[in-house]
Amino acid sequence: MIHNIALFMIGLMLGNALEYGVHKYLFHGLGKKKKSIFSFHLRDHHLVSRANQFVDKRLSKIELIGGPILLLLHLPLLFLAPAIYFGMAAYAITFFVVHNYQHRHPEFTKKYFPWHWNHHMKNQNKSWGVVLPLMDILTGTLEKDS
Repeated sequence: MIHNIALFMIGLMLGNALEYGVHKYLFHGLGKKKKSIFSFHLRDHHLVSRANQFVDKRLSKIELIGGPILLLLHLPLLFLAPAIYFGMAAYAITFFVVHNYQHRHPEFTKKYFPWHWNHHMKNQNKSWGVVLPLMDILTGTLEKDS
């Protein structure tokens, strides 16, 4: 039992690392290229949320499709280490729910997810974690509150 809980926690941490990597390197890295499939993130999501005091009520089709694709790519883990896979899947679902809730309730985000608030409203080149700032803390990319 404790073994499975530890593996599930590893899955959550891997989910956080994946969130960080996709956000930093795909959405903010490749997303800077106008013809990139990831350019929607900076062009649409960041501009809309910045112009509306963090609010962006649209559902991202890329996020809606991308999450399941990433889970499919990691499907072998389901057979090798199911608890890790379920931890990653739980993180992916949490990301989708939390990210959409955050952008509908800016005061909630400012209070409970200040790193994501700071990413949009202070410095978009830091704080790439949305659900948790774990990878930002480990890599030194967490934007501190002033």
